[in-house]
Amino acid sequence: MQNLLSINNLRVGFSLGGKSIEAVKGVNLKIGHNEAMVLAGESGSGKSITSFAITKILPANARIIAGEVYFGGEDLLKLDEKALADVRGSSIAYIFQEPSSFLNPVYTIGSQISEVIMLHQRKSREEAGLAALELLQQVKINDTQRVSESYPHQLSGGMNQRAFIAMSLACKPKLLIADEPTTSLDVTIEAEILQLLMQLKRQLGFSLLFITHNLSIAKRIADRVSIMYQGKIVEEGSCAEIFSSPKHFHTRELIQAYEKIGKL
Repeated sequence: MQNLLSINNLRVGFSLGGKSIEAVKGVNLKIGHNEAMVLAGESGSGKSITSFAITKILPANARIIAGEVYFGGEDLLKLDEKALADVRGSSIAYIFQEPSSFLNPVYTIGSQISEVIMLHQRKSREEAGLAALELLQQVKINDTQRVSESYPHQLSGGMNQRAFIAMSLACKPKLLIADEPTTSLDVTIEAEILQLLMQLKRQLGFSLLFITHNLSIAKRIADRVSIMYQGKIVEEGSCAEIFSSPKHFHTRELIQAYEKIGKL
């Protein structure tokens, strides 16, 4: 079966102090339909930059040096900005580590979800408002009307993350990219968010690219795991393969780190 996403020889560089520093060094990554892929590695290994390069949402001082990103048979890196903007948020959606940093503080949760729906689905404001309430219910928020009328600062971190997931799913994406979405949450809320994501994945049938430094998360949700180290993918395999017979020393380091604190 054809892969949903194929990244081929992706290279991304940064301009710093007049010098060019390569942060992603020839990454190859494939994600199948309805697959949960975990991209794991230490901070600074290039995980997030790889995911941002998929739809070219890179910092101003970063540029794609080479590579291909095929999604649905089309190289996203060759699309113009208008065509790529149509892909972002509709076919490919993101969840970020700090939802409060990406939610607009001056608009209510419901209005922000509605805006996404109106932008991509051409629904009226009234139709979008009703759809926003349904999405909040879908992410297991009980008091949907209150949350819809609330501003981000009036909600907890876990509730904001649920609302952000609802916004990300508003246009029924084929690929959901979750960039360390549970790092700032306590362990109880983290477990709830992970369980929610996997339930939604089963119900809605999207593929998931989950980025983390935490291999205990990979063990809970991954079909396959790719290990990234110093800008390269150094190991890849099924979840069972990675944990039963890790080959690269950095994979073993990540596993040992969480075994020591009793989380594997």
